[in-house]
Amino acid sequence: MPAPKGHKAYEGCERGGRPSRYSTEDIERYADEFNEWLKDPSHVWFKDFCLDNDIDPDLMSEWAENNEKFKRTYKFAKHRQESRLVNGGLVNGYNSSIVKLVLSNAHGWSDKQETKLSGDAVNPLSFILQNIDGTTKELVNDEDNQE
Repeated sequence: MPAPKGHKAYEGCERGGRPSRYSTEDIERYADEFNEWLKDPSHVWFKDFCLDNDIDPDLMSEWAENNEKFKRTYKFAKHRQESRLVNGGLVNGYNSSIVKLVLSNAHGWSDKQETKLSGDAVNPLSFILQNIDGTTKELVNDEDNQE
């Protein structure tokens, strides 16, 4: 049943739906606790913090969108996680396959090499043919067939 016309939304329900279970103070307290948790070098996986504190892990990104303090903490945490994964991978402290998986999925890393091709924009096929054997460009440009 919708609210009566002109009825002001309840605090926390401005965007619709159920009010948030966490106040701004709660979120900022979790930001401080998360920051402290990150100081332990053995803490790498954010979901562990959530499970230890009975928080839905999906809330972390939502809090980062809506709370400036948590956003800064979360951004710093991602940088710290990336650094720990790279350093752990370099000294074989972590399984390299898992490190690669997390870095590619959570941090945008890629192991692909991209090569940039350059050539004739008017006649792109000539560039490809020239790279094949270096002499077939004349076939495309029709230079030898002119009389």
